[in-house]
Amino acid sequence: MALNKQAVTSTIEGTGFEADKAFDGNLMSRWASNEGSDPEWIYVDLGSVQNISAVKLRWEAAYATQYKIQVSSDTGSSPVNWTDVNTTTNGDGGEDNITFAPQNARFVRMFGTVRGTSYGYSLYEFEVYAASTP
Repeated sequence: MALNKQAVTSTIEGTGFEADKAFDGNLMSRWASNEGSDPEWIYVDLGSVQNISAVKLRWEAAYATQYKIQVSSDTGSSPVNWTDVNTTTNGDGGEDNITFAPQNARFVRMFGTVRGTSYGYSLYEFEVYAASTP
């Protein structure tokens, strides 16, 4: 649901590591935040409120050990009201498949609070999945 959607991030490491790289479907490109900084975040605008229940994070070597998945259904392009739908306290990088109770959301954010390395945060892909219907 997030493929090629508009994305925003707190920081980028430099040219070539922009937010949209985490939503382009290409496992060779990635978003990367500034090095050595907490917290950092990245969110995607799904374009309209959608019913979602899962995300997949494909981390580069610079991963989060502690982070939250947050959602917002704010109107406009700059959400301010976020709801935590998942909290991870023992992340180890690689691929994280996260499910949660179905949520109506336009925006979905990874909010990193503790880095797993001295670098920043970096995601090859940040995927968002619709809630399945019964």
